[in-house]
Amino acid sequence: MPAIKELVITKHNSLIEASYKLTLNEQRLVLLCIARLDARKPLPKNNLFTITAKEFSKTFGIEEKHAYEALNEAANILYERDIRTYDGKYRERFRWICGIKYHDNEGKVTLSFSTWITPYLTMLHERFASYKLKQIAGLKSIYSIRLLEFLTQFKATGKLLIELDRFKDRLDLKNEYKRFFDLKKRVIEPAVKELKEKSNLFIDWKPIKIGRVIKQLEFIFSENKKSTSILKNNSFKSRSSKN
Repeated sequence: MPAIKELVITKHNSLIEASYKLTLNEQRLVLLCIARLDARKPLPKNNLFTITAKEFSKTFGIEEKHAYEALNEAANILYERDIRTYDGKYRERFRWICGIKYHDNEGKVTLSFSTWITPYLTMLHERFASYKLKQIAGLKSIYSIRLLEFLTQFKATGKLLIELDRFKDRLDLKNEYKRFFDLKKRVIEPAVKELKEKSNLFIDWKPIKIGRVIKQLEFIFSENKKSTSILKNNSFKSRSSKN
């Protein structure tokens, strides 16, 4: 197993663009398991991933006693979480995992990924994006993590232009923040600020109006060239198949 700072998270673009919402600790647990996969290879035969409180604590910089609580909390809810994707032809809805077990008095969680999600995490040869686990390890906002993933897809151009409705749908906020002012203050600005401070990115963004209505969001970003590259993109083709 590589050192934590070297672990890489790789997802198919369709999963990055999917609609879902996880708590911070659920995201951390899922991403730590994904980082153990080799995205070029099949899912390991036993499909079992065990994360200990000690590993969780070390990775995300929290006290070990809080890591026990975080894992327990994530284990209680994660099984119920789902993902919704749409490739222009098919609408899919499926779970992240097919089973999870919290080991009482051992401070660890074991989970298995669902059959439906494995094509979005394994055997990937095109239309995927990668970033290092260390880039999200210090993030506290669930939206910061998702925004970082959105940006990984556009490293080559340094520009993400996205419909406002699609942005909200990806974050499972379709029925929330009816006023753009609230979305800006509670979601976008905090995420951008945190990424600037913790993920080695320079980001400028602005809303784009059509007439008097905000319809799109534009993010212009670049990396601090003095540090190691943090974003990797392999979106070779624009077709909608998974691999």
